[in-house]
Amino acid sequence: MVVQQKRYTLAEYQAFAELPENKNRLFELIDGEIVEKVASFTPSKIAMRIGRFFGNFTDDIGYVTGADGTYVLSETHSFMPDVGYISKASLPQEPEREVYGAPDLAVEVKSPTDSKRELRLKAEDYLRFGAKMVWLVFPEERRVEVYELDQDVLELGIDDTLDGGDVLPGFSLRVSEIFPA
Repeated sequence: MVVQQKRYTLAEYQAFAELPENKNRLFELIDGEIVEKVASFTPSKIAMRIGRFFGNFTDDIGYVTGADGTYVLSETHSFMPDVGYISKASLPQEPEREVYGAPDLAVEVKSPTDSKRELRLKAEDYLRFGAKMVWLVFPEERRVEVYELDQDVLELGIDDTLDGGDVLPGFSLRVSEIFPA
């Protein structure tokens, strides 16, 4: 849900997000527009499952963030992926607040208020600003789209297996494992 139609700078967005009336709300800055993130149980549950698998695999090599982990990508883009992974090589020192830069791998789980078009544009933005891989998860269809720079989109179904590619060498996850039974 777009909160305002005006184009905001990063500083204006951060000031808006820190207003007392916005204390318990989550926002992203997408192409200069402030967009409120709307909570939804099933997408959150799926994101946590993926985050758990990432966390078990990456403990010593990087950081896994949840839906309130902020990545400032540019002056007009600040995203909170449902799950983010960034290596310690990309982020040698853990920040106090947001990360200035893209996650190495971003996962966005479609919620009922998201459109596929918006999610796909967001995946392209992640890559444009430095992410190496993006997974878009579609719970209703029980499938995942994998985005990598200069590659065709890979579409995986319930019987397929995701892998971490160059971002998380050796990591694999059956698509069926991320969807509730």
